[in-house]
Amino acid sequence: MPRSLRSTTGRSRLQPKPKMQPQTKIHAHAHTRTSAHRYARTFEILPVEIRQLIADHFEDDKDVASYRLICKSTNYSIDEDEGSFWRTQFLNSYDPPESVPEGYRSTVNEWFKQQYQSRKRAEGQKFVFDSGNSEEEANCLVLFKDLLIDTFNTSVCKAKKQSVHSPNMDRIERIAKAKGLLDCVLRRPTTRANKSPTNPVLLAIQLILTHLSLTAPLSSKMAKVWGFPDTQAVVYLPNSSRPIFKGPTCQEVDIDWTLHVASFFRNYLLSKQEPTHIHYENLDRFERPQGWTKPLSTSPLKLGKHWKGTYAYVDHDEIAQIRSGFHEDYPVQDHMCGEDTAETFQDLRLGFPKGQLEFWPDIFEHILKSRAKIEYRTPTTRAQKRATGPDALPEGEPVSFCFKGGGEDASEKFQASGWFNPLPPQHGIPGWHRMTMMKYYIDESSGQPDLDSLWAYEGVVLPGGMVMLGRWWSPTFDDGPEYSGPFIFWNVDASMPAIADDTQTTG
Repeated sequence: MPRSLRSTTGRSRLQPKPKMQPQTKIHAHAHTRTSAHRYARTFEILPVEIRQLIADHFEDDKDVASYRLICKSTNYSIDEDEGSFWRTQFLNSYDPPESVPEGYRSTVNEWFKQQYQSRKRAEGQKFVFDSGNSEEEANCLVLFKDLLIDTFNTSVCKAKKQSVHSPNMDRIERIAKAKGLLDCVLRRPTTRANKSPTNPVLLAIQLILTHLSLTAPLSSKMAKVWGFPDTQAVVYLPNSSRPIFKGPTCQEVDIDWTLHVASFFRNYLLSKQEPTHIHYENLDRFERPQGWTKPLSTSPLKLGKHWKGTYAYVDHDEIAQIRSGFHEDYPVQDHMCGEDTAETFQDLRLGFPKGQLEFWPDIFEHILKSRAKIEYRTPTTRAQKRATGPDALPEGEPVSFCFKGGGEDASEKFQASGWFNPLPPQHGIPGWHRMTMMKYYIDESSGQPDLDSLWAYEGVVLPGGMVMLGRWWSPTFDDGPEYSGPFIFWNVDASMPAIADDTQTTG
């Protein structure tokens, strides 16, 4: 046969094609339907608890949505058992809420579902914090408040045993970093059209999270301080022009001023150009500011005994220069306690007598007004009435808790006496306290307190009782304007395991 008449298979093109055998037509998704049916049968024979347990292990809610699409059994399992899946999801993701509605089990579980999904929506919003006034920012601030109030909470949802870990604390830190909450502290709004002032709730939450700012990596935006000359001018303002506590009953914290104090020290502790940073960087991790480990409450807290901190000062003739704003053209260098000694930070050890202070002369009270009777009414929600000690805050009465202490300032020993006063919730968040303290020295010749060398301290204990920020001043210096400056203390009990749990109930 000629080559031209042969096909590549060797069969002649003139030969008839062999008769094709009839074949069954195969549908494209027959195998898929068979597999899905097999999977459906697999899930149908599982108890609902097992099907829900499988969904509990998904880390992403998108996986839960995909799980529901497998078959009817997986879809129904999410809502079966009166919606208990959503209650479990909430309690696996967050601390138990302080307030849970009463009613049928299905009604309560539906509430958990709504709360869980609402929080997840707020977490999933794509934005970066600016002034706190946009709808997205406002929704996220509501979420932050709820998370803060519920940290380390125990309730009927779980056994009433103090938790050593708070899922909310982890989420607060994660969301704050993702949304840039602490990247914009005291920064002017970036939107030109936005002339409204910064949302005060944003400022309050930024202040409460000071421990995160002060432990941020140097490369982080959280370590940056905006407008330091303005901050320096604010923190040196005297009591007469910028009191820390305001309002008709002096129970409202000046959040803006206190936040300036936090930013002021963040500049000196985290800036590589500042000598204080070197000593701060050499501190052990547990010697730096830590987050709180107990529920936030207006009721008595357990404050730690060991504190570390510093204060800033300038020369007497430089006070007026800073307060007038002239320091922007002619910068004034701040000084920190013990900067010329081996003891860069001030150590403070507190003790909490159960009775009255042995040494609290009238001059101390006249200067600090620690025991002033201020109208106070305990809030009535369960979150605000929660007690963490045997002595709950009586309704309608202010309560003060005394302390005595001592420490070293630039290797010089000092004594201290003072009081903690619980404050009402600020912007809906409980746990704030006023601290007043008189720092004095013992005259070596007489062995008596030197009342001509007193240093008064007044400040705010942030919710959680781990950080104090405020103002010191010299009540015995009468020549010229009031001599004052900012201070900071943070609790370091965690660096001393032997005494970490040895605390007393105080404010």
